[in-house]
Amino acid sequence: MTVPQRVSPFVLATLLCAVLGLVVVTSAQEDDRASVGPAQARRAATLIVARCAVCHTTDLISQQRLPEDRWIATVEKMVHWGADLTKEDMALVLHYLTARNHPGAPDHMPTIEQELAMSQGSPEQSAAADGPLTGVPARGAGLFAHNCQACHGEGAAGGVGPRLAHNMILKNEGAFWETVLHGRGPMPAWGAVLSHQDIADIHAWLATR
Repeated sequence: MTVPQRVSPFVLATLLCAVLGLVVVTSAQEDDRASVGPAQARRAATLIVARCAVCHTTDLISQQRLPEDRWIATVEKMVHWGADLTKEDMALVLHYLTARNHPGAPDHMPTIEQELAMSQGSPEQSAAADGPLTGVPARGAGLFAHNCQACHGEGAAGGVGPRLAHNMILKNEGAFWETVLHGRGPMPAWGAVLSHQDIADIHAWLATR
């Protein structure tokens, strides 16, 4: 017959600290999830639509329920493969994903586009709030390079997407805005990513090409 050994107070204290530490970590994680404010979430969702949806749908992201270390590895892999994210962008996207798509998240949630649309309002509401817009070509050049150049080529000379320099669509502002806001064919909608002022600036720069 084996006589149970007495557990030393040191071992008990160690176990108690470990349990308390786990509780503290779990509580901190919950607080961290709740710390993603509306503006941060909107910016992170915008980055995902603009930088990740170029290669795959955001549904692929929304379906995931990953712990933080898996999200870190996934985002780092995407950046290695060419996703245009700065270190600050990466930190914000990771913060958003670990808060939104953690293992304890609900099975069914709004898509990233739906969350973004709900937080920004409709394009028509935004246009009414913005009022008449005057495009700034110098600003449009940077916006084009950051958002459009990957498909439409340097200087809007064409690439995966059509050439936009001297393109007739620039003379039809209604068609241009409809295409940028709502997409057309393989081109995704950018209405949830670019503000109306951004689009006006890009159009103004394209008109100078």
